[in-house]
Amino acid sequence: MDRRGVKVRKRFLRGALPLVRLLPLPTAARIVSGIGRLEHRMNRGLRLRFDEAVARGGRILGCDWDVPAVSNQLAGNHILWRSRDMLVDVASNARALAMFEVEGREHLDAAVAGGKGCIVLTSHFGAHMLPAHWLYRNDYPVKLYMEKPRSVSRYMASRFDHEGPLSQDKLFISRKGDASDAASSILRAARVLKSGMLLFLAGDVRWTGRLTAEGRFLDRRHHFSTTWIALGAMSQAPVVPVFCRVGEDARYHMEFRPSFVLPRDAQDDAKAGEHVQRFLDMLQEQVRRYPADSNEYLFWEDGVAA
Repeated sequence: MDRRGVKVRKRFLRGALPLVRLLPLPTAARIVSGIGRLEHRMNRGLRLRFDEAVARGGRILGCDWDVPAVSNQLAGNHILWRSRDMLVDVASNARALAMFEVEGREHLDAAVAGGKGCIVLTSHFGAHMLPAHWLYRNDYPVKLYMEKPRSVSRYMASRFDHEGPLSQDKLFISRKGDASDAASSILRAARVLKSGMLLFLAGDVRWTGRLTAEGRFLDRRHHFSTTWIALGAMSQAPVVPVFCRVGEDARYHMEFRPSFVLPRDAQDDAKAGEHVQRFLDMLQEQVRRYPADSNEYLFWEDGVAA
């Protein structure tokens, strides 16, 4: 859901964040999210739209959420979500990494140790770009396979190399690309995995055309990209789901789930939908548990992409 003044807010954040980052980073996070919470309290129209979306989501999921409280917190987390990883755009690795509480790292490391590469399966839940930032900070050999993210930290942007056959620049995809562009990008992504690197991509991308399957999410059906399934089936690289949310301590709580390997026939039209739904079910459970980190999901029925 787009809000009025998003561009103005982004310019304000870019100007304010260098100063805010001088504070302890959890305090900085509370200040940034406070902008959204204040706007929610002051703007009745905005508050009603959030309240309605949260109430509808609670009914769909059978959850007895405190609608006003969740709605206000969600509005605050929207600002953090839109700021991507810019809050931790600091020189000190130790200072940035202190913002993370990580669970299940052993699942990631075991998958990487297998030597077949690794698909880190993310989503647009919570602080969705922060796992990539954490991977960079910990020197994992990771490439992003997605549309080129906007408004990311200078630290992350500096890792987007532009040279070589496996350069990050060649792995960014576009919705405007044709079938040949899509095929070429998938081949490049497969080479990344074959080289033993990590590939970071989302499993909740609504898409049209080839390599899609229908899935049910929050009581509505959408078509989702199955690129991650095609890559996993072709490469036999382990898939490690990751979820990252903003905790009550204003730090990033990140969880790596146990890895799985997709069967070679997973990309077949008759099979792909099962694997799409498996991930969507995991994602929906995160929304059920942490609705304030649901970002745009509760507004999807309005037909607006996250």
